[in-house]
Amino acid sequence: MIVSPLDYRYGREEVKTIFSEKTRLDIMLNVESAIAQAESYYGLIPEKAYLDIKKVVDSNEVQLPRVKEIESAINHDVMAIVEALTEKCTDGKNYVHFGVTSNDINDSASAVQIKRAINIIVSDLVGLNRALISIIRDNMETIMVGRTHGQHASPITLGLKFSVYLTEINRHLERLMEARKRMIAGKILGPVGTGAALGPMALKIQEKACDILGITHETASTQIVGRDRYIEYLSIINNISVSMEKFATEVRNLQRPEIYELSEYFDSEKQVGSSSMPSKRNPVVSENVVSLARLLRSFIIPEYEAGVQWHERDLTNSALERFTIPYASILVDDIITKMTGVFSHLFINKEEMKKKAYEDQFIMSESITTALTRKGVPRQESHEFVRRSSMLAYENKLTFKEALLKNGILRFLSEKDLEDAMDPRGFTGSSREICEDAIKNSENFEKFLLGEIYD
Repeated sequence: MIVSPLDYRYGREEVKTIFSEKTRLDIMLNVESAIAQAESYYGLIPEKAYLDIKKVVDSNEVQLPRVKEIESAINHDVMAIVEALTEKCTDGKNYVHFGVTSNDINDSASAVQIKRAINIIVSDLVGLNRALISIIRDNMETIMVGRTHGQHASPITLGLKFSVYLTEINRHLERLMEARKRMIAGKILGPVGTGAALGPMALKIQEKACDILGITHETASTQIVGRDRYIEYLSIINNISVSMEKFATEVRNLQRPEIYELSEYFDSEKQVGSSSMPSKRNPVVSENVVSLARLLRSFIIPEYEAGVQWHERDLTNSALERFTIPYASILVDDIITKMTGVFSHLFINKEEMKKKAYEDQFIMSESITTALTRKGVPRQESHEFVRRSSMLAYENKLTFKEALLKNGILRFLSEKDLEDAMDPRGFTGSSREICEDAIKNSENFEKFLLGEIYD
């Protein structure tokens, strides 16, 4: 019986596979093999014992049904894996799981899974960046109304709006790369973190095993790795989810009929917008992103609680972490790729943007204030003159320009100066330069990532 929507509705197979039951088993077996290899390297177990364990693991002789069968009898998931591996071994059967505890296997396996997930998330964000760069390049000069408090503000360009998004995604990439080593740590030091059963080479065995697995390791641990590592991972994921929701909310707002400056792609041949209103073209993907982002962010709360353990460890983290890390990883990949799809096929209504920018003369109030100040009118007097003119226009149903003229603006500005100050194209400041810098910085960072992500 399938219950979780992840099994039939949300998430991509590439990420879901990382956290599948079968993959988890394979990784845990690889951890057992890496421990045996490290123990053999430092002379704790015979080399032929390690080679036998490795042969069984590499040949996939340990199967999930047998592990489940054992677990149903003994009621211990990791020990079921240990017994299933042991019964397939010959020379190595006396040394499987030697000197370690369940959470050496669990937490080291989780680190491998998180590392794989991070690599995909980084790749997702790079893909999103490329979609954003394409929009920015094509829209550096696309004039539109800026909005603050939900009201019209000064003019901007669409390229500038998306440059803000691009630089935000690059910061997420930086966070992931900077924190990656902290978030992918395992430990191989037994039930209370002393490594006593591994003998005097315990620390070297831990370092070697984790190096084989491609993960870092704890300097000091209890039975488990510090949950601050998982909290940091989920915190960065949550931060990414906030950006995805912000981007999706902007698309949803600008797709509203009274604005209609941006719109999701809609397949007119087949897509249905509403079961009752056949005319509807809803921003369903963006709404889905918002909904999943809100769920995703909730998973950090139980992980905060999991960081509080009794003494060297209790079991209160175990069940909840079967949800928090897999679900958050799957969902963040889902919403990033969906947002990339929205941006890759975004309808941009340039004519409507330009129309709104030129119809609403009030968006040029900052420009007029600036022009007056540059002509020698004190800044506060300029501001008050423009404010009074604006109120005059509102109260008497005049255009902004009519009110400015009525208040005598030509005492300070020539007609040409006024005309120039009323043109949105002349008041976008450094927008183009900002766009170019954002693209350049993003492309340079992507080149850096290509050399770093798989190290």
